Amino acid sequence: MLAKLHFYGIQGVSEDWIRSYLTNRRQNVEVRSPNTAQNFFCNWGMLNYGVPQGSILGPLLFIIYINNLPMRINSVSDSILFVDDTGVTVSSRNFKDFCSVTILVLSHMITWFADINLVPNLDKTNIMKFIKELITFNITCWL
Repeated sequence: MLAKLHFYGIQGVSEDWIRSYLTNRRQNVEVRSPNTAQNFFCNWGMLNYGVPQGSILGPLLFIIYINNLPMRINSVSDSILFVDDTGVTVSSRNFKDFCSVTILVLSHMITWFADINLVPNLDKTNIMKFIKELITFNITCWL
């Protein structure tokens, strides 16, 4: 994250401020039981990656963190980035080409996610296939 911000020109005092905001952060989770008045807490843990969740800067920093994904896949697909949702659309008039491109895009995405220490939540991943006329194939995948 810090290297990316530096690349975009965030340097000097601003870089130092964001570095102090992102480093040496800890978090824990509180679970509230609806049946009892007692709440449960997990142990505090260090955050090594990503941006603080639940913060005002979090969504903006996350978009900056993932903004280069389209460069990896936009030559053969269209991508839509919105906070922590990523949508990808692949279109083709030939089913064989459609399948090849879809596999290529998904493999590029999986590699890209691994490169920046993110894991797609496959439980929340949906794939929708649309057929327009009888010869166009489209797929939209939200990760």
